[in-house]
Amino acid sequence: MTSFTTPANACQYASSNLEYIKSKIQDAVLAEDLNMSKYHAYKALNGIEKTRENFLDCGCEGAIESLENTLLHLKSATTSSAFKKSKINLHKALETTIIGINVLKEFEQQTSSEYGSNVLVLNTTDVVDFKDGMLLTHGSTVKKQVHQCLLGFESSLEKVVSDVDCKDARRFITNIYEESRLILLNTELSQHKKEYHQRVKTLTEEALQNLKDCN
Repeated sequence: MTSFTTPANACQYASSNLEYIKSKIQDAVLAEDLNMSKYHAYKALNGIEKTRENFLDCGCEGAIESLENTLLHLKSATTSSAFKKSKINLHKALETTIIGINVLKEFEQQTSSEYGSNVLVLNTTDVVDFKDGMLLTHGSTVKKQVHQCLLGFESSLEKVVSDVDCKDARRFITNIYEESRLILLNTELSQHKKEYHQRVKTLTEEALQNLKDCN
């Protein structure tokens, strides 16, 4: 039997930093010219680099993954010479940041309410796994966590389907679908990551069906 204390302060810092990153991305999205948009995007990028250790110390795997995705989208936005293309990447970055905020919020609630600040890790996998410094909940709890953290993403997909030009929406959603499909081919994914990407794949597949043929 081994005791494990959740690094609450690291999670709180990570949550605060995510809100800052989100605000900078929103500023970039609302900017009226490419240079100003890139200025705010670079602010968000710097925020990610400065807060990376907080996320690692916190140990929320889903939030770390969302942060890495945000980083990739922001880099694409800052290297793009086309304002419209840059905005598309910024919207992706904003979505993944919101996902990260929701994942982290759920992670903090789960570790504090169900297990308290001191979690006893037993010699069994019926309750939790303790691996690489992370707590991984099992079964229906994982499904519930993933479902809750992707509610914002699901809402964003609905908005893309209803408000964005059909061909642009199809291209955008197809890219997300293909990304999740390819990631799921990795047989070494953790249960959390498998559930996360399977849910993303399902949601984007449904969104593509709603778009139909763009006729």
